[in-house]
Amino acid sequence: MTDEDTEFWYGLVFGFGVLVLITVLVVVLLHQGSTFARARIARRELAQDRELLDRYESLADRSAEQQKVTSTELTTIRERLDSIEAMLREVE
Repeated sequence: MTDEDTEFWYGLVFGFGVLVLITVLVVVLLHQGSTFARARIARRELAQDRELLDRYESLADRSAEQQKVTSTELTTIRERLDSIEAMLREVE
């Protein structure tokens, strides 16, 4: 083998090594980018889930309050109805 052949092979191996290194770096960067994107989506979904939970808790609280008010009003109506029935019985 001559020196030119040796230099050619060294250059070829070096070039192939650089190509492999660049390929590995691109793959790593793409993987990291996709991991970052998935993490960002997960954070966004977590925030949406928290917002939905807060809305649900608020709705549950308002519903419980409305049930108490309705129950109180029903009790008042029942008492009035009982008194009206008592008056009607006295009239008979």
